[in-house]
Amino acid sequence: MTSQKEKERDINEVFDELLLSEEKVIADSYKEGFEIGAAKGNPEGYHLGYHRGAELGSEIGYYTGVIESYLNLSNDGRLPEKIVKSLDNLKKLLDSFPWHNAEDIDIIEQANIIRAKFKKVCAQLKIDITYPENGNLSF
Repeated sequence: MTSQKEKERDINEVFDELLLSEEKVIADSYKEGFEIGAAKGNPEGYHLGYHRGAELGSEIGYYTGVIESYLNLSNDGRLPEKIVKSLDNLKKLLDSFPWHNAEDIDIIEQANIIRAKFKKVCAQLKIDITYPENGNLSF
């Protein structure tokens, strides 16, 4: 025969299990939902990041090509010193643009600074050679 104390303990264990079952279901559901979300969200996030990165890389490459072309012209003495200095400063910014993930660098802000400097150089050169896809980029 079971004693009264064992019956109470068994009842208490049953009540504890009932009370903790809700927490267990919540934890299991969270884990399952997280795994499903990660499986669906990771590929989408990867493709979005890849395409946005390619667009930004293309823009930075365009600016680099234009600046290097004008720096080659400056070797012939065809450009005023003020413009050459602006070209050199922009080239330094372009060369310092990160080509890997760095949490301490805001690449969008850095890209905006490069865009502004490029516009300034274009104004100094009295040309309009803005990036052809400029209206298509959005972050």
